Amino acid sequence: MSIPDQDRTEARRQQVLDAAAECFHKSGFHGASMAQIAKAAGMSPGHIYNLFENKDDVIGTIVEREQAERLAKVDAIQRADDVVRAMIDEVECGVEDHLAGPNAALRMEVLAEAGRNPKLAAVVRNADALGREKLVGLMEVALAQRNRQRSAQEVRARVEVLMALFDGLMVRTLRNPDIDRETITPVVARLVKALLDE
Repeated sequence: MSIPDQDRTEARRQQVLDAAAECFHKSGFHGASMAQIAKAAGMSPGHIYNLFENKDDVIGTIVEREQAERLAKVDAIQRADDVVRAMIDEVECGVEDHLAGPNAALRMEVLAEAGRNPKLAAVVRNADALGREKLVGLMEVALAQRNRQRSAQEVRARVEVLMALFDGLMVRTLRNPDIDRETITPVVARLVKALLDE
């Protein structure tokens, strides 16, 4: 396949993923049919099946795409001169992302489906493991820059707490969509700073 053909295929895949995310948000995984996704993407169901094996493949690819975006952010932060400052500067964006209703609803839909679907569960757990390892490396750099050496177990515990903090925001915005982002963001920033500085 030539480069232009590969680019076209990848653009079509992204088009399907965007359409599927919108359909899943509106109707849930089981309520959204491949025909509905095809209509939203502006292509035939047959064309989608040329790009993805089935709906599970679409869902898994959405998870992997989001994880790739997060890992790219972690890599960018790790290249900063002051990793702690860069992580704290990223808090507002992270809070906004986790409190965005459509994002939170889709992520919760993924987790619920992963509880029923072993294949998707493996994709979700793999993505989580990759993200966790990246954050462990980031936390180690941040602590070293502050001359705060901690055991490997302590670093991993702090990473789990950091991940739970942002995952918790996702749950809270579904339970309380009126969360005051302006007030909560500096509180989250202080908690992140404590995990990195103490």
